[in-house]
Amino acid sequence: MKYAIGYIRVSSERQVKEGQGLEIQRKSIIKYCKENNIELIDIFSDEGISGAESLEKREGLKDAIEKIKSYSKTDTPIDFLLAQKLDRVARNTMLLGYLEFELRRINCSIISSEQKFEDTPNGGLMKDIIVAFASFEKKMINMRTISGRKNKISKKLHTSGNIPIGYMSDGKNIVVNEEERALIQFIFHERIKGQSYRNISNNVKIKFERKIPYNSIKYIIENTIYMGKFRQENTYINVPSIISNSSFYRANKIGK
Repeated sequence: MKYAIGYIRVSSERQVKEGQGLEIQRKSIIKYCKENNIELIDIFSDEGISGAESLEKREGLKDAIEKIKSYSKTDTPIDFLLAQKLDRVARNTMLLGYLEFELRRINCSIISSEQKFEDTPNGGLMKDIIVAFASFEKKMINMRTISGRKNKISKKLHTSGNIPIGYMSDGKNIVVNEEERALIQFIFHERIKGQSYRNISNNVKIKFERKIPYNSIKYIIENTIYMGKFRQENTYINVPSIISNSSFYRANKIGK
């Protein structure tokens, strides 16, 4: 009987929340073990972590390696670190090479449930080529993402990040959330009257039945988006204003 530790990974938070990839990888590993008479001891995972990250940032992979090392001192040493594909373990040939070197010292191999490699120089070369292409693909995706963001910035379009209360995205631009316009105007009006952040927070709860912490009130008062200038990527995007410039500066003079 052979023994294996499974490893699965997805790189984005969206994949984690929606379960994309993790369950498919898990099923592939379990199926491979059943078909090849391998006892699967455990499956470790890294969720929302890039395969290009160092081992220090891959808690699941580190735990898998530690468990393999601990079993090497028992009567049931682990024979395989098993992943659906090699790029789940690493998108970096140096990291993969290091892991293979460490595991070979305790007679453990890294294998894939959907990729077959001969234990020959040719097999090793094919493995390196596949991991190198995975690394190349990741870098190309990053480059396109950065290029797309820069293009949006140059056109003064919203790229990413949280949109402050009072606004929303129409898919391309930041627009006023009409349901929250009166709320923002009330906050600024109260501040101009000389109300403290805590008092404004209490008054908002009474008038709008909405709880906004006093520190969030301060953030709203000081945010230039409400007079039409949204700071993003070290530049400003022009957006529809909710209050006038004079009201913004009057509100920010209070207490100073």
